Amino acid sequence: MFTNPTAPNIGDFFAFVLNQGVPSADLPSGTLTTVTVDTLGNLTAASTTGTVAAGMALVGNGLNTYIATWTGTSGTVSPAPTAPVSIASASTYSQYLAWAFGAAVAITLAPPPGMPAIEYVMAVYNYGMHKLLKVGQDQAEQTFFADQRAAFKLLSFKAGPIGASADQATSQTLVTPDFLKGLTMGDLDLLLTPWGREYLDYSQASGPSIVGVS
Repeated sequence: MFTNPTAPNIGDFFAFVLNQGVPSADLPSGTLTTVTVDTLGNLTAASTTGTVAAGMALVGNGLNTYIATWTGTSGTVSPAPTAPVSIASASTYSQYLAWAFGAAVAITLAPPPGMPAIEYVMAVYNYGMHKLLKVGQDQAEQTFFADQRAAFKLLSFKAGPIGASADQATSQTLVTPDFLKGLTMGDLDLLLTPWGREYLDYSQASGPSIVGVS
């Protein structure tokens, strides 16, 4: 499934979210061949397949930027690379996929010594999937992201888990684990989806003093 299961990368993250049910029609992607980008941000390619458009993330060997303008085989990128780039191919991805992946890499704790690399990789992808459901915008005639936000109530505020409930005849009380009392607003949000909960499970393996998951 993954081309590199030892380190997070946007290509494998793309494969992961598709495997989790995100329709490819809602996450357009494409490929450019014989790609050059200069330090002014000027982009050229010999040919393209799939979707290549302004606003999309452009990723390749030594290249991680966004397409600012595009006219078929040439355009501009922003930010421009600090050194000229000339590569055989590069891939384009939805900006929402790139934003979710970037946030996941920035947030996910580095693995402790001895932890298999795939555990860290999956934590990044699970956090990224949760974030993608929140930031992703549907393409024309697609409703996946709107449907998932409604199904998981991602636009609703949650002050915390319910510890007890009662009516005139019955009552129920749950034993609330101590770690739930210290959750941040972000952590409470992560509890709403199975991918967020998988990420929290990984984070708690780092110890009881981690901010937000203690």
